[in-house]
Amino acid sequence: MEETVKFENRNGRMLFGIAHVPEVSDQKKNRVGINLLNPGIKYRVAPNRLNVKIARELCNQGYYVFRFDPEGIGDSSGELPVGAHVADIWGRIQRGQFVCDTLDANDYFLERYKIEKLVLLGNCGGAITALLSAKEDARVSGLCLIDIPLKLMSSRMSFADLIAEDGKKAQWFFSEYMKRLVRPSAWYRFLTLQSNYRALWKTVLVNFKGKTREPRGKGAQLNQINEMCRSKQLNPLFFRSFELMRKRETPILFVLAGNDPGTEVFRAYFERPCLTGLEKDESWNRRIEVFEIEDANHIYTLEHWQESLIMKIKEWVGKHS
Repeated sequence: MEETVKFENRNGRMLFGIAHVPEVSDQKKNRVGINLLNPGIKYRVAPNRLNVKIARELCNQGYYVFRFDPEGIGDSSGELPVGAHVADIWGRIQRGQFVCDTLDANDYFLERYKIEKLVLLGNCGGAITALLSAKEDARVSGLCLIDIPLKLMSSRMSFADLIAEDGKKAQWFFSEYMKRLVRPSAWYRFLTLQSNYRALWKTVLVNFKGKTREPRGKGAQLNQINEMCRSKQLNPLFFRSFELMRKRETPILFVLAGNDPGTEVFRAYFERPCLTGLEKDESWNRRIEVFEIEDANHIYTLEHWQESLIMKIKEWVGKHS
């Protein structure tokens, strides 16, 4: 059963949502609720109706699922900053723009449906909102984070910045540049100052220098992480929130799309340096998992990518709820 709901946030704005209520619920088990967050500035349905599909599948498994639009999104009241660049709005979301609305939604969801265990689930902007919200809400007992972004978005970020950390993309652009060496039109653009020299130079550097240096050691040290965030435009709030979740022993599932540019950034600056040394901790190993869906894009366009994603989410929620 799907119910439309409205609730007021702490700013006095009316927020709109959909609650998926299972037809049959085992009263002997803990009542598990999943707050399924919006992917950034997109509303509660998500691209390819992915959030709807995830919610219905989880509801069929007996879980309560909540989808809501934060202030200024979809059917909720309020508005996003007028005239702001989209990349800057994304940057604000990465720094916690929708955290307060998520905490208010958690309050409403837990109270109205008598939820006993709460899981936050989100894709991209919804994933970082989930992590930052969990830092502020000790009631969260699990996190499912799909393609969580580490690199902070900004209108000051150039095309060269976006490709520099993605090895696959850099290799592809390098091969395309090499093909153009035989084209007179390409040389004309280069000699008449029409080429993107910064992107070209960064692409060449990435291909000839190989992988960027990463923090080393048994888990990256705090000062190394701070320096890395400054130099690579990474989100320090991600690392701080993750460390708190680790101390709370909160189960976390990271899902990565194999063909998403952010996957290489995640592996280079978080998985390899920060999870190294923790993998020998058996109790921690049971609580954190990184799962990649090979060749999938950021919005899981193809049906078999969606099926793999939903199957993994159901398996993980069942294991940790």
